Amino acid sequence: MEKKISFLPTFLVVFFLCIIILAFSLSGKLKFLSFLEKPTSAIQSFSYNLFQKLPFVAENPKIKELQNDNLKLLSRVAAFEKLKRENAALSDQFQTAYPRSLQLLPARIIGTPSFIPGVSNPNVFILNKGAKDNIKKGFAVVIKDNLVGVISQVSENLSKVDAVNNSSFSFTAKTQNGAVGIVKGGGSLTINNVLLSENIKEEELVLTRGDISQNEIGIPPDLVVGKIKSVEKNPSDLFQKAEIESLINFVNLSTVFVYIQTK
Repeated sequence: MEKKISFLPTFLVVFFLCIIILAFSLSGKLKFLSFLEKPTSAIQSFSYNLFQKLPFVAENPKIKELQNDNLKLLSRVAAFEKLKRENAALSDQFQTAYPRSLQLLPARIIGTPSFIPGVSNPNVFILNKGAKDNIKKGFAVVIKDNLVGVISQVSENLSKVDAVNNSSFSFTAKTQNGAVGIVKGGGSLTINNVLLSENIKEEELVLTRGDISQNEIGIPPDLVVGKIKSVEKNPSDLFQKAEIESLINFVNLSTVFVYIQTK
């Protein structure tokens, strides 16, 4: 017992000396002792492996097994919650009268480039569907009857969505009272170029006007863009504009639906 107790301090001293020698050697401060680097690294490796097996350091096999089981359980819970959210999104979407569910392709968001939680809102999404799923550039992306954005790039297995709040995205829209303007993203979502004679007001819904091309690609009409938050109207200007508040929580989006236009 005395030999075991006396061995431990010596073992620890040698172990830490090896670490110090290697550290100085890697920093270039002990170049004249570089011939010691190889043997000391071997000693350190052996000492570390031995150190890990000591009773007061080595992990209890039963505890390790419990930790592994716990990780597996947490993984299953996370997978179940993800499946539950996706099923809820599908259920909600298919209960929406417009757009028709037969025209919708469910897609999962797998990336949000440049999104910084607490600093910015997502304005670009990467979907797990692409050209092999018949997705094309210009297709609208929705959640329920709300416009999320449009497909801006497509690869074989993935696609990129520019959200309505993206500064590079603009489209024609109308208010509930029929006033027409151009919606633009950026720092805030706005409807611009609305004639000064039009009567637009706060809390009024803004809807897509419809931008479907001859080849059946584009944004369908009457999707919800958001509601008017404030109106900026100057009698000396030709046009007025309004800030729009989207009804979508972009941060919490996980599943969206690509509008597959059919003839």
